[in-house]
Amino acid sequence: MHAHLFIPCLVEDCQPETAEAVVEVLERLGVEVRHPSGQTCCGQLAYKTGDVANARLLARRYLDIFAAPGPVVCPSGSCVKMVRTYPELFAAGTEEHARAVELAARTFEFCEFVAAQTSQAGQQELDKLGLHLKVRACYHGSCQMQGEGVAAPRRLLSAIRGLTLVEAERPERCCGFGGVFSLQFTSVSEALVEDKCAEILATKPEIIVSAEPSCLMNISGHMARLGQRLPSLHVAQVLAAALKKETPAWRVK
Repeated sequence: MHAHLFIPCLVEDCQPETAEAVVEVLERLGVEVRHPSGQTCCGQLAYKTGDVANARLLARRYLDIFAAPGPVVCPSGSCVKMVRTYPELFAAGTEEHARAVELAARTFEFCEFVAAQTSQAGQQELDKLGLHLKVRACYHGSCQMQGEGVAAPRRLLSAIRGLTLVEAERPERCCGFGGVFSLQFTSVSEALVEDKCAEILATKPEIIVSAEPSCLMNISGHMARLGQRLPSLHVAQVLAAALKKETPAWRVK
C-alpha cells in the first residue's frame, strides 16, 4: 500500500528529523511513502484566530494537493484535527464539502495510522518488528489527539522492549501551548507548562516523548530554561531508534 505524507509547518521548519523518522517507520511497515509537493499550512492558525476566509483558502489548497486516492499520514494530532474540521468550512451539498468529508475520513495522525496497520495482524505484527530500546521515557499526551489516536502512542511505546514508560502525575493536564492561546494568555500558559515540567521531572525520565510537535517544542523550551537538557522526541523518533537497535545520537550517555 501507499500513503501520502503531510508535513506540518512546525515539523518542516523546526523538527525535520521527525518527518525522517516517520518515513523510516512507515517504510519498515511496507508502506510506500509519497510526499506531494506544494504543501503549505493547513489553515489551523487562521481558523483559530477567526480568519475563516483564509482558513477556507488553505483548505481548498489542501484538498487539491491531496486529491489523489490513498491515506494521508501526518505526525501532528492538531493538524489532523484541523483537516477533520474542513467539512465545517464548506456548505453542505457543495462539491467542496463532499471532497472535504472524503479527505477528512482518510487523513490520519501518524501513531493512529501505524497502530491501525499493526492491529490488523494483531500484536504479532509489532513483535515481528523487534522493537528494542533501553530508556526511561515520560509520555505526554496532547489535548489535540482524537479517537484511536489517544491510546495509539501508548500502545506503540509499550511494544518497545527495554523501554520503561511513565507519565506525569496528572497526564490529562495541558502543557499550556494551545497555539495562539500561549500568546493571548501568556501568564496562564507559562503556569501550565511550569506545572507540567515539574511533574515530568518528578518521574525521573531520560527522554520526553509526545505525538504532538507543538507540545514538544513548548515543554522542551521550558526545560531548557530550567537547565534541563532532556531530549524531547516525537513517538516516530523513538520507534525509528527502536527499529535500529543502536544508540541514537540523542540518547543520554
